[in-house]
Amino acid sequence: MLRHSSIATLAGFGALMVMMSCFPDTAAMPGTEDFPRGAHSLLPEGPAAPEHAEGSAPGDTNTPAWQIGSGLVTGEGPAQPIGFPHFRHVTELGMQCEYCHSNARKAIHGGVPDSKVCAGCHWQVKKDLGEIKKITSFGEGCDYTGIGTLNDKCQPIPWKKVHDLPDFVHFNHSRHVQGGVQCTECHGQIGLQGKPTTWFEVGENGERVEKTGVPADKVMIRETTMQMGWCLDCHGTHPSIDKNYGDKADLRRAELKDCWTCHK
Repeated sequence: MLRHSSIATLAGFGALMVMMSCFPDTAAMPGTEDFPRGAHSLLPEGPAAPEHAEGSAPGDTNTPAWQIGSGLVTGEGPAQPIGFPHFRHVTELGMQCEYCHSNARKAIHGGVPDSKVCAGCHWQVKKDLGEIKKITSFGEGCDYTGIGTLNDKCQPIPWKKVHDLPDFVHFNHSRHVQGGVQCTECHGQIGLQGKPTTWFEVGENGERVEKTGVPADKVMIRETTMQMGWCLDCHGTHPSIDKNYGDKADLRRAELKDCWTCHK
């Protein structure tokens, strides 16, 4: 038994030496202009802007990510097909996120509302507004009773993704929502985004045209990095872990930092 154990130990040591020989000597690699070498931080620097978004906290590195919730702002997002005002619906009307994003509590993906969800209110409410007419144009031909579609004019609204993770990252909305994580902790201060404003554009004849509403690139702005270090910081410090797991909270924190948790 001892002889077999010794052989296994030597074999394991030999395999380790072979593996180590496969890695280059990084000290001898000065780096290039395209791939410079430098100190790596577990918490990467996000797209910090000179001014943080209205109502959000600046990027304080001494504050846990779950307490900040926002502060790393790109300044603009992708141009959306409809100038949807989150400010109007969330802040002024007090609507809950899950009223429109109903899949967030029960599915992996939070879901983007289609024209049927919007038409639930706007089939009659302010239906003559320009942006509302865009919604109904996408939903033309849709059967809003939920049975199906009437013709091929029933189309989904082509929203552009803002909070998009790589395919190798597994994120489950329902686990986080049911665990007590607030939407704003990852998505930023959505209630302050998409705030109607007035701006000027150049018309077809070169004249200065005043516009009122939500600019296409201000409908949704990404405020958080959503990079791995940011997620790990939250997994290690979020208070819901203590609340949900009690005396096993430390064990759960260790599980949440395991690679297999997010990378299937």
